[in-house]
Amino acid sequence: MDEARAIGVLEWWVRSAKAASQDGHGNGGVPRNTTVSAELQAREDQTRRVLAQVLGDEAVPDILRRGSMNDFYWVEEGIRRAEYALGKLRTEKETRDILGSTAPTMQADALHPLIWGAAWKRWESEHYSDAVQKSATALSGYVKDQTGRYELGDADLMSQAFSLAAPQAGKPRLRWPGNDDDLTVKSMRPGILNMAQGVFAAIRNPAAHSTDEIPKQEALEQLATLSILARWIERCDLVKT
Repeated sequence: MDEARAIGVLEWWVRSAKAASQDGHGNGGVPRNTTVSAELQAREDQTRRVLAQVLGDEAVPDILRRGSMNDFYWVEEGIRRAEYALGKLRTEKETRDILGSTAPTMQADALHPLIWGAAWKRWESEHYSDAVQKSATALSGYVKDQTGRYELGDADLMSQAFSLAAPQAGKPRLRWPGNDDDLTVKSMRPGILNMAQGVFAAIRNPAAHSTDEIPKQEALEQLATLSILARWIERCDLVKT
């Protein structure tokens, strides 16, 4: 919604309806068959639709209501609603600032225990890059513990642990559980392989090799990525020859 134009529509309605009412009966009625009443009638639909959007109410009552003798329009209710909507529009940003965002938030301590357990001490001291690096190292250690492949670096570890090739002697695989013909299984297995390789190339390595501090929000998002990968890996079966 274009708030500035919505305000303009409502301001025009309030100003015009009030002026017409004062020039007419002075009791909230606007004489029919006048130039101003024709202008109000022409703008009624637009004004009602703006009111419905601003107030979140599709059932906005008539804002030009015919009088009992059919010779004037009642406009008081429409003026009152338009003034209320104007106040809402003009104070919306201030109200949002007071109440805070209604967007969902994520609790860091609700991340996978392996990830947050490795990160929290460095996180609390505001060493966010180090928190990410320690979490990624913990996840790599978990995969090594599961597969026994302690001799491999992260890149080779992820490539071999989640390889779609059959396991070999001394080279077990971690596989998403399920029937090989299941469409979800077919999707998850290469997905985890690709994600594990990407996470350690794009998250773990920069965190370990760079001296630049990651912004707090970005670090939290990286921990969340590590967390979902950890949850998936935890569900994988160890497949040996």
